[in-house]
Amino acid sequence: MDRFSNTELRTERCILRPWRNADIPLIPPLADTRDISWNTSFRFPNPYDEKAAQRMVEWSRDGAGVNVWQFALVAGGELAGGIGTTRNSDVETHTANVGYWLGTRFWGKGLASEALAELVRYMREETDVEQLTATSFGWNPGSRRVLEKCGFSLEGVRKGVVRKWGRTTDLWIYGQVLKTERPAALD
Repeated sequence: MDRFSNTELRTERCILRPWRNADIPLIPPLADTRDISWNTSFRFPNPYDEKAAQRMVEWSRDGAGVNVWQFALVAGGELAGGIGTTRNSDVETHTANVGYWLGTRFWGKGLASEALAELVRYMREETDVEQLTATSFGWNPGSRRVLEKCGFSLEGVRKGVVRKWGRTTDLWIYGQVLKTERPAALD
C-alpha cells in the first residue's frame, strides 16, 4: 500500500491516482445517474450518495497495490471518473478484472481509452498480474470499443445473463495477456 499510495500515472490529458478522502463529496455529482449505473454491476448503486462514495474509497484501499489497483481519473484538473483492476480469486489469482466509469459530461472525448491504455501499461510493467479480464453489457457498445482499442480481445458472449432493472442483455467477455512467459501447463 505505501508504494501504491504514491502512485500517479500520467497521460497527455489524464492523471490516474489513488482515491482520497477529499474525493468523497466530488463523486456523487458525477456518479449519481442511471446513465452510468445502467452500464455497471449492482455494486455501483443508484442513487449514488456520499455513503456509497465513502464505501468505494475505503474498498479501494483494502489490498491496494497487491490485490486492488483503483484510481481516481482526473482530467483538466477535475475528477472525471474512476478506473482500476481487482485481482481475481482462487485459481485465477494471476489475473485481474478491469473496470472504469466516467461522469457523463466526459463521455465521447477518448478519456476512457487514454486512461485504460495507461492502466494496461502499468499493470504489465509494475505488477505480477499476467492477464486482464473485462466485461461489457450488450447495450454498451462504447465500452466494447474502448476495450478493443486498448488491445483486449473478445473471448466470448454469454447470452442473456445480465438482468438489470427489468431488462436482459448479453455479457461480452474480454481478455488481454500481459505477460507471455508463464508457467507451463500440465498435460
